[in-house]
Amino acid sequence: MQKSDIAIPPKDLDLLQTVLDAWCTQHRIPRKEATAEAKILINEYKRGTRSQIKLIDALLDGTTH
Repeated sequence: MQKSDIAIPPKDLDLLQTVLDAWCTQHRIPRKEATAEAKILINEYKRGTRSQIKLIDALLDGTTH
């Protein structure tokens, strides 16, 4: 398995989904249109970020919404 193909455990997947859902709600973006935001979250996860606050910070830094 390559590093880019890491499996995300259910607990961590829930964290990523919670952050994405909150972001979409706050910015009035349909979840299905939040692919850029989802990519940011996955990339941060791959870098080792597991903090909800740090994931939100990554979205703030990585988006122009």
